[in-house]
Amino acid sequence: MAKTMAAADRLSRTLDEWRHWDLPAPLTHPPLLGPLLAQGSGHAIYEILCTPPLIGRIRHQSTRLAETAFGTELTAWKAAALQGIAPGVVFCDPAEQAIICQRLAPMDAPVSGRALGQLCHRIHQLPALSDKLTLRSDIGRYLERLPDHLSRAWRSVMRAGGVEDAMTRLEQDTPCLCHNDLTAGNLMREGNELVAIDWEYAAMGSRYFDVAIAAECLSSAERVLMVNEVFGAAADEALMNAGDCIASLVTALWEHQYATAQAPDPSTWLNGRGGA
Repeated sequence: MAKTMAAADRLSRTLDEWRHWDLPAPLTHPPLLGPLLAQGSGHAIYEILCTPPLIGRIRHQSTRLAETAFGTELTAWKAAALQGIAPGVVFCDPAEQAIICQRLAPMDAPVSGRALGQLCHRIHQLPALSDKLTLRSDIGRYLERLPDHLSRAWRSVMRAGGVEDAMTRLEQDTPCLCHNDLTAGNLMREGNELVAIDWEYAAMGSRYFDVAIAAECLSSAERVLMVNEVFGAAADEALMNAGDCIASLVTALWEHQYATAQAPDPSTWLNGRGGA
């Protein structure tokens, strides 16, 4: 509760800059802070009471290990917004790590593999960033934050699960800009278009990791459709397996840090990988 109130107070200060917001028509009255719409592991989302409909996002906890994460996210987000695959940014406050943006419609049905693949493909065409996805060091830091006995258990199953080989394959893949967190909760719609939100993990990396993260919400049949949209007939099976391995590991270690109730134990993760 205290974190939520502190986040609301910080976002209220950002609203004081409303005269500087980038809108087609300037606001004629100060906007008001509306109710809390959602709260995730790192951000709180509030309705902004004004016309046009806007939302405010404010960070209440750091979930990205890179120090440059906010600036990188904003660069990728704005580039995506220009292509119609992210909500338009109206104002940002780097000091408060707050963003005012266009309000879009939530998903009213499960996303199809074809639509998700098309969105991934468009993201991968965005201009390159200077920041690279740091999966190896991120995994190392997650492990360092675990209790010693749990860290040792994870390192053991990582050796058994072929993590080093998988990581090396991804690192040798040709990098492009990836969202790296296209989970179901980070998808919305603008009209008939699928749009991605929450770009904090955006960085240069392997498409195969990006696709593996996104495909976690799909059935096997829909996953095939997604892969075809992104790679066509050129999909590399070894890289697909590597992406699946590292995506499932990163998700599991992230859950141990930020969503402990749903975090798998190491042996469960390894068994889910087929034991090797």
